[in-house]
Amino acid sequence: MNFLDISGVGNSGKSALVDLMREIDGFYVPEYWFEFDMIRVSGGLLDFRHCLLEDWSPVRSNAAYHEFIEVTNKMGLDPGLLNIIGLIGSTGQRYDGRFNGQFRALSKEFANHFRVGSYKAEWGFAGLRENGLVLLIRRIARRLGFRKSMLNEVVLMDGRDFDKLAKSYLEDLYRLFIPPTCNYVVFNNGFEPFNPEPGLSMLGARQIVVTRDPRDIYVSGLNNHNVDDKDKSLLASDNDGLSKAFLGTDDLDLFVLRYRLYQEKLFNGSRKDVLHVKFEELILDSQTQIKLILEFLDIDSTRHVRPNSFFIPTESKKNIGLWRDYSRKDEIRFIESELREYLF
Repeated sequence: MNFLDISGVGNSGKSALVDLMREIDGFYVPEYWFEFDMIRVSGGLLDFRHCLLEDWSPVRSNAAYHEFIEVTNKMGLDPGLLNIIGLIGSTGQRYDGRFNGQFRALSKEFANHFRVGSYKAEWGFAGLRENGLVLLIRRIARRLGFRKSMLNEVVLMDGRDFDKLAKSYLEDLYRLFIPPTCNYVVFNNGFEPFNPEPGLSMLGARQIVVTRDPRDIYVSGLNNHNVDDKDKSLLASDNDGLSKAFLGTDDLDLFVLRYRLYQEKLFNGSRKDVLHVKFEELILDSQTQIKLILEFLDIDSTRHVRPNSFFIPTESKKNIGLWRDYSRKDEIRFIESELREYLF
């Protein structure tokens, strides 16, 4: 199984590239809104890898194990509406529902591959994962002489063969529901575009990063409740006033600061498994870009069996140059003066 991560920095137009992948035979492509966050989140797969493979210590590897179990449990829970305890413990991703009820079980099985032993001991670092009430009870119990019953489980972890086992783990998850004819799985922002090397090395994957003119990102990502009526038609179709708040468009200075920081942090090195694509070029010169993308993926053009069925450049073209019709010209001029090198 091959993995492809399509990443951007928010409102960058990567959904157009995701739609292109839907037209290629043998690709599993999730819904445009689904991002498999378990890989990149704090305590997720990449952090687990880092603590077991790149920066091992007894403290960090033990903590990483417990955190990975906790994170995958929270993300995997798929409680019913009347399951109050389950709803309290879930972070809303409900991955058990997507992965045929086996996400948490397979995640724990994967994590346990690296356990080589465990023992009970006083382990002061364990308190960093516990809430204040539990910590207070532990302190009181120790003072009352129940010290031995307050011992923590310390896990000995060895990250040997981590990448091989991680790839098998993700393959096992996706084989639960994707057709057997699919040999490519697409992630939306699976690794993120800033330091893709660990994720790419772990899975032998490839990444395509989509960037876009900051003026169009700004206009289409404006707060729906804070724009003139005549500008509302310029907003992204999925912009409800909150969904794009992460772009910082309510504060123009902050938007510019955020955009520049993200662009400066983008991986810009030379790797055969990373391709950068400008949204505007993908739309305006689609045939050239499609050929380039297929060559990058080592995919024969004959596998592009459903052209123009999902990726429709004539429609996406309407999302280029939105800034020209935006009424607050002073805001556009400010972006142009501050982010000139990133304009299309």
